[in-house]
Amino acid sequence: MDSTEIGILIGSALLHQAFFQSISGDTRGDGAKLKSCYLSHLHCAVAVTSCMVYWATQPVELSSATWMIEGPEGRNSQWMRYTIAFSVGYLINDLFLMVQHPVVGGGDMIVHHIVCIAFWSLGVFDRCCTPYHFLLFIEELSTPFLNVRWQYRNEKNSTTYQVAQTGFVLLFFFTRIVIGTGMLVAYNLVHVPGFMSGQPFLKQLHIGGQLAAWAFSRLLNFFWFYKIIKIAVRGGRTTYMNEDKIA
Repeated sequence: MDSTEIGILIGSALLHQAFFQSISGDTRGDGAKLKSCYLSHLHCAVAVTSCMVYWATQPVELSSATWMIEGPEGRNSQWMRYTIAFSVGYLINDLFLMVQHPVVGGGDMIVHHIVCIAFWSLGVFDRCCTPYHFLLFIEELSTPFLNVRWQYRNEKNSTTYQVAQTGFVLLFFFTRIVIGTGMLVAYNLVHVPGFMSGQPFLKQLHIGGQLAAWAFSRLLNFFWFYKIIKIAVRGGRTTYMNEDKIA
Protein backbone atom coordinates (compact mmCIF):
# COMPACT_ATOMS: atom_id res chain seq x y z
CA MET A 1 0.00 0.00 0.00
CA ASP A 2 1.70 3.19 -1.17
CA SER A 3 1.47 6.68 0.29
CA THR A 4 -1.34 7.71 -2.07
CA GLU A 5 -3.49 4.75 -1.08
CA ILE A 6 -2.83 5.36 2.62
CA GLY A 7 -3.75 9.02 2.10
CA ILE A 8 -7.01 8.07 0.39
CA LEU A 9 -7.84 5.60 3.16
CA ILE A 10 -7.21 8.11 5.96
CA GLY A 11 -8.88 10.91 4.02
CA SER A 12 -11.97 8.78 3.42
CA ALA A 13 -12.28 7.89 7.10
CA LEU A 14 -11.95 11.56 8.09
CA LEU A 15 -14.33 12.68 5.32
CA HIS A 16 -17.06 10.28 6.41
CA GLN A 17 -16.60 11.23 10.07
CA ALA A 18 -16.77 14.93 9.18
CA PHE A 19 -19.89 14.30 7.10
CA PHE A 20 -21.47 12.45 10.04
CA GLN A 21 -20.74 15.35 12.37
CA SER A 22 -22.03 17.91 9.86
CA ILE A 23 -25.46 16.32 9.54
CA SER A 24 -27.86 18.02 11.90
CA GLY A 25 -29.85 15.97 14.36
CA ASP A 26 -29.57 14.11 17.63
CA THR A 27 -27.39 10.99 17.70
CA ARG A 28 -29.45 9.46 20.48
CA GLY A 29 -31.90 6.73 19.55
CA ASP A 30 -32.29 6.27 15.80
CA GLY A 31 -30.54 9.56 15.01
CA ALA A 32 -27.12 7.96 14.61
CA LYS A 33 -28.57 5.25 12.37
CA LEU A 34 -30.23 7.87 10.17
CA LYS A 35 -26.96 9.78 9.83
CA SER A 36 -25.11 6.57 8.96
CA CYS A 37 -27.54 6.01 6.09
CA TYR A 38 -26.41 9.24 4.47
CA LEU A 39 -22.77 8.18 4.86
CA SER A 40 -23.64 4.88 3.20
CA HIS A 41 -25.26 6.76 0.30
CA LEU A 42 -22.04 8.74 -0.14
CA HIS A 43 -19.89 5.63 -0.09
CA CYS A 44 -22.10 3.84 -2.60
CA ALA A 45 -22.14 6.88 -4.89
CA VAL A 46 -18.35 6.63 -5.15
CA ALA A 47 -17.59 2.89 -4.89
CA VAL A 48 -20.52 1.49 -6.85
CA THR A 49 -20.22 4.11 -9.59
CA SER A 50 -16.48 3.40 -9.88
CA CYS A 51 -17.12 -0.34 -10.12
CA MET A 52 -19.97 -0.05 -12.64
CA VAL A 53 -18.02 2.31 -14.89
CA TYR A 54 -15.12 -0.15 -14.86
CA TRP A 55 -17.39 -3.09 -15.71
CA ALA A 56 -18.88 -1.08 -18.58
CA THR A 57 -15.71 0.41 -20.10
CA GLN A 58 -12.71 -1.80 -19.28
CA PRO A 59 -11.77 -5.42 -19.99
CA VAL A 60 -12.73 -7.82 -17.19
CA GLU A 61 -10.90 -11.14 -17.39
CA LEU A 62 -12.96 -13.35 -15.09
CA SER A 63 -11.51 -16.51 -16.67
CA SER A 64 -7.91 -15.52 -15.88
CA ALA A 65 -6.71 -16.44 -12.39
CA THR A 66 -3.60 -14.34 -12.95
CA TRP A 67 -5.67 -11.23 -13.75
CA MET A 68 -8.14 -11.81 -10.90
CA ILE A 69 -5.39 -12.31 -8.32
CA GLU A 70 -2.58 -10.04 -9.51
CA GLY A 71 -4.75 -7.50 -11.30
CA PRO A 72 -4.29 -5.31 -14.36
CA GLU A 73 -1.36 -3.00 -14.90
CA GLY A 74 -1.04 0.79 -14.82
CA ARG A 75 -4.01 3.11 -14.43
CA ASN A 76 -6.57 0.31 -14.18
CA SER A 77 -4.70 -1.14 -11.20
CA GLN A 78 -4.69 2.29 -9.54
CA TRP A 79 -8.39 2.68 -10.32
CA MET A 80 -9.18 -0.49 -8.37
CA ARG A 81 -6.77 0.13 -5.51
CA TYR A 82 -7.82 3.74 -4.95
CA THR A 83 -11.50 2.75 -4.85
CA ILE A 84 -10.79 0.01 -2.32
CA ALA A 85 -8.72 2.40 -0.18
CA PHE A 86 -11.68 4.81 -0.17
CA SER A 87 -14.01 1.99 0.90
CA VAL A 88 -11.70 0.77 3.65
CA GLY A 89 -11.68 4.29 5.05
CA TYR A 90 -15.49 4.30 5.02
CA LEU A 91 -15.61 0.92 6.77
CA ILE A 92 -13.17 2.04 9.48
CA ASN A 93 -15.35 5.05 10.27
CA ASP A 94 -18.54 2.98 10.09
CA LEU A 95 -17.04 0.41 12.48
CA PHE A 96 -16.18 3.24 14.87
CA LEU A 97 -19.78 4.46 14.67
CA MET A 98 -21.11 0.95 15.39
CA VAL A 99 -19.03 0.76 18.54
CA GLN A 100 -19.99 4.29 19.58
CA HIS A 101 -23.67 3.93 18.58
CA PRO A 102 -24.80 0.26 18.63
CA VAL A 103 -28.00 1.14 16.75
CA VAL A 104 -25.90 1.68 13.59
CA GLY A 105 -25.11 -2.03 13.25
CA GLY A 106 -25.23 -5.32 15.12
CA GLY A 107 -22.65 -7.98 15.81
CA ASP A 108 -22.91 -9.51 12.35
CA MET A 109 -22.08 -6.16 10.77
CA ILE A 110 -19.14 -5.59 13.11
CA VAL A 111 -17.67 -8.96 12.11
CA HIS A 112 -18.37 -8.19 8.43
CA HIS A 113 -16.55 -4.85 8.64
CA ILE A 114 -13.54 -6.28 10.48
CA VAL A 115 -13.13 -9.07 7.90
CA CYS A 116 -13.46 -6.63 4.98
CA ILE A 117 -11.04 -4.10 6.47
CA ALA A 118 -8.46 -6.80 7.18
CA PHE A 119 -8.59 -8.70 3.88
CA TRP A 120 -9.14 -5.74 1.55
CA SER A 121 -6.20 -3.92 3.15
CA LEU A 122 -4.03 -7.02 3.03
CA GLY A 123 -4.97 -7.52 -0.61
CA VAL A 124 -3.95 -3.99 -1.53
CA PHE A 125 -0.74 -4.27 0.52
CA ASP A 126 0.29 -7.60 -1.06
CA ARG A 127 -1.27 -6.91 -4.48
CA CYS A 128 -3.41 -10.02 -4.13
CA CYS A 129 -7.06 -10.48 -5.18
CA THR A 130 -7.78 -6.75 -5.45
CA PRO A 131 -9.74 -7.18 -8.73
CA TYR A 132 -12.10 -9.58 -7.02
CA HIS A 133 -12.70 -7.19 -4.11
CA PHE A 134 -13.22 -4.28 -6.50
CA LEU A 135 -15.55 -6.06 -8.92
CA LEU A 136 -17.74 -7.24 -6.07
CA PHE A 137 -18.64 -3.66 -5.24
CA ILE A 138 -21.45 -4.41 -7.67
CA GLU A 139 -23.05 -6.18 -4.70
CA GLU A 140 -23.56 -2.79 -3.06
CA LEU A 141 -26.21 -1.87 -5.64
CA SER A 142 -28.81 -3.09 -3.16
CA THR A 143 -27.53 -0.96 -0.27
CA PRO A 144 -29.16 2.40 -1.20
CA PHE A 145 -32.52 0.62 -1.39
CA LEU A 146 -31.88 -0.84 2.08
CA ASN A 147 -31.12 2.63 3.43
CA VAL A 148 -34.22 4.21 1.89
CA ARG A 149 -36.29 1.28 3.13
CA TRP A 150 -35.11 1.96 6.69
CA GLN A 151 -35.57 5.71 6.34
CA TYR A 152 -39.23 5.13 5.37
CA ARG A 153 -39.80 2.29 7.87
CA ASN A 154 -42.67 4.19 9.50
CA GLU A 155 -44.43 4.65 6.14
CA LYS A 156 -44.68 1.04 5.01
CA ASN A 157 -47.72 1.74 2.82
CA SER A 158 -45.94 4.48 0.87
CA THR A 159 -44.79 3.96 -2.70
CA THR A 160 -41.24 4.89 -1.72
CA TYR A 161 -41.07 2.16 0.90
CA GLN A 162 -42.59 -0.47 -1.39
CA VAL A 163 -40.24 0.37 -4.25
CA ALA A 164 -37.25 0.37 -1.90
CA GLN A 165 -38.22 -2.98 -0.40
CA THR A 166 -38.79 -4.62 -3.79
CA GLY A 167 -35.61 -3.16 -5.25
CA PHE A 168 -33.60 -4.22 -2.22
CA VAL A 169 -34.78 -7.84 -2.30
CA LEU A 170 -34.33 -8.23 -6.06
CA LEU A 171 -30.93 -6.53 -6.22
CA PHE A 172 -29.65 -8.34 -3.13
CA PHE A 173 -30.54 -11.68 -4.70
CA PHE A 174 -29.20 -10.81 -8.15
CA THR A 175 -25.93 -9.14 -7.13
CA ARG A 176 -24.98 -11.03 -3.98
CA ILE A 177 -26.45 -14.49 -4.50
CA VAL A 178 -26.33 -14.89 -8.28
CA ILE A 179 -23.40 -12.73 -9.43
CA GLY A 180 -21.20 -12.63 -6.33
CA THR A 181 -21.65 -16.25 -5.29
CA GLY A 182 -21.56 -17.45 -8.89
CA MET A 183 -18.26 -15.67 -9.48
CA LEU A 184 -16.86 -17.10 -6.26
CA VAL A 185 -17.80 -20.68 -7.06
CA ALA A 186 -16.47 -20.49 -10.60
CA TYR A 187 -13.32 -18.75 -9.42
CA ASN A 188 -12.61 -21.25 -6.65
CA LEU A 189 -13.39 -24.45 -8.50
CA VAL A 190 -12.13 -23.68 -11.98
CA HIS A 191 -9.31 -21.16 -11.96
CA VAL A 192 -7.58 -20.95 -8.59
CA PRO A 193 -6.22 -24.48 -7.98
CA GLY A 194 -3.92 -24.48 -11.00
CA PHE A 195 -2.69 -20.95 -10.29
CA MET A 196 -1.97 -21.61 -6.62
CA SER A 197 0.10 -24.71 -7.30
CA GLY A 198 2.86 -22.62 -8.86
CA GLN A 199 3.01 -19.93 -6.17
CA PRO A 200 5.37 -19.59 -3.17
CA PHE A 201 4.06 -20.92 0.13
CA LEU A 202 3.29 -17.51 1.63
CA LYS A 203 1.39 -16.47 -1.49
CA GLN A 204 -0.60 -19.70 -1.36
CA LEU A 205 -1.35 -18.99 2.29
CA HIS A 206 -2.56 -15.48 1.47
CA ILE A 207 -4.75 -16.63 -1.40
CA GLY A 208 -6.17 -19.39 0.80
CA GLY A 209 -7.01 -16.81 3.46
CA GLN A 210 -8.74 -14.62 0.90
CA LEU A 211 -10.78 -17.60 -0.30
CA ALA A 212 -11.77 -18.40 3.28
CA ALA A 213 -12.86 -14.79 3.80
CA TRP A 214 -14.92 -14.89 0.60
CA ALA A 215 -16.56 -18.15 1.71
CA PHE A 216 -17.41 -16.51 5.05
CA SER A 217 -18.90 -13.53 3.22
CA ARG A 218 -21.13 -15.91 1.26
CA LEU A 219 -22.40 -17.44 4.50
CA LEU A 220 -23.22 -13.95 5.78
CA ASN A 221 -25.06 -13.12 2.56
CA PHE A 222 -27.14 -16.30 2.73
CA PHE A 223 -27.88 -15.57 6.39
CA TRP A 224 -28.99 -12.04 5.54
CA PHE A 225 -31.06 -13.25 2.58
CA TYR A 226 -32.82 -15.70 4.89
CA LYS A 227 -33.70 -12.78 7.17
CA ILE A 228 -34.82 -10.69 4.19
CA ILE A 229 -37.19 -13.41 2.99
CA LYS A 230 -38.71 -13.76 6.46
CA ILE A 231 -39.31 -10.01 6.63
CA ALA A 232 -40.73 -9.90 3.09
CA VAL A 233 -43.13 -12.76 3.86
CA ARG A 234 -44.41 -10.78 6.85
CA GLY A 235 -45.00 -7.79 4.60
CA GLY A 236 -42.27 -5.74 6.25
CA ARG A 237 -43.35 -6.50 9.82
CA THR A 238 -40.48 -7.34 12.15
CA THR A 239 -42.15 -8.86 15.18
CA TYR A 240 -39.40 -11.41 15.68
CA MET A 241 -36.32 -9.68 14.32
CA ASN A 242 -34.70 -6.31 13.98
CA GLU A 243 -34.47 -5.31 10.33
CA ASP A 244 -32.00 -2.56 11.26
CA LYS A 245 -29.32 -5.27 11.50
CA ILE A 246 -29.68 -6.31 7.88
CA ALA A 247 -27.14 -4.87 5.47
